[in-house]
Amino acid sequence: MEILPSLLVISILLLSGSQAFGQQVSMGEAPHEVVKVTIDETGTAHVTHVINSTAANFKPIQVDTISGDMSNLTITDSKGNPVEYAKIQKTPLSVIINASQRNMTLIKYDLTNVVTNTDGVWKWNYYEPQDTDFTAFHFPKGVDMVWANGRPVYLGNLGLGQHGNGFTLQYIINEPVNIQTVQFAGKNFAVGVRTVAGVGDYAFDQSLKAYSFNVDKANIPITVIIPQDLLSGPYVVTINGNATLHQEFHYNATHAWIGLDPLKSGTVQITGGAVGQGQTTPGSSDSATVGSNPPSSDNSGVSGSGLNGSSDNTSTYLVIGGIIAAGVAGIVIVKKTRSKVAPKPKP
Repeated sequence: MEILPSLLVISILLLSGSQAFGQQVSMGEAPHEVVKVTIDETGTAHVTHVINSTAANFKPIQVDTISGDMSNLTITDSKGNPVEYAKIQKTPLSVIINASQRNMTLIKYDLTNVVTNTDGVWKWNYYEPQDTDFTAFHFPKGVDMVWANGRPVYLGNLGLGQHGNGFTLQYIINEPVNIQTVQFAGKNFAVGVRTVAGVGDYAFDQSLKAYSFNVDKANIPITVIIPQDLLSGPYVVTINGNATLHQEFHYNATHAWIGLDPLKSGTVQITGGAVGQGQTTPGSSDSATVGSNPPSSDNSGVSGSGLNGSSDNTSTYLVIGGIIAAGVAGIVIVKKTRSKVAPKPKP
């Protein structure tokens, strides 16, 4: 590790000061940067800060890192050559880069087990450094949707970009899908329920225009993928007869995707606006998706006709809104660099 000689005195002073003092110190200008976070299957985040500051003055650049159990810190230029730097020893760590070396500098490190797993649900309360333009997330193989502040976001084969103060991230790797075949009007309809909770006792009541099932755990995300030729919207969702928050966050040619995260276990009931009348145009429901739909190249993991996402794959960035009220300034979906999830049946 190389320490920038001209900034060595700063590092010594900060090391000798109190923790509170260190947290308040700012020794350089904020950079123009993008943070790339690749999460592996163990919950470790591999982080890269891409610094591209081109300010006209000659002040040093101060880069704040992401909080966590840091290891394998390296600081190089775009060609992999070492870059001299100093550190501000606070939590989280800050790095000072000389003005002459601040253009296209890469700061890389690992955050070991920063994403935790409880009952099959991976969770990270992510706080973005204040100097970051946005954070681009890439997920392990087998993740095609995430939950941001409790709201579902369908990714398909894209990644997730976040801009704002931070958010609570949840996802499930290779999420199991429970499929029930409903017979109606002489046809078979496949309904998918994606969740790691235990589900059962499925029922479809034509007279009530309702589909229901039991779930044995609370606070576990659930996604219901329902054929609109069977039950079309608008939808009302209850748990044990009480209304619960839900979002109709994705539509394809045949199915609606309904996400919920119930606070209690029990009976989930989805009541539609009509039975057997086909697709309805999404209205002004509280949806997390704005813009084009997710791509069709990464299926939902549900066998049966129409249970995968469907749209073109031409957009590198897909804007996701509707999360500002929950504390996230904006969500963007960015093209992934990881390989696609395992092939799944096509509609």
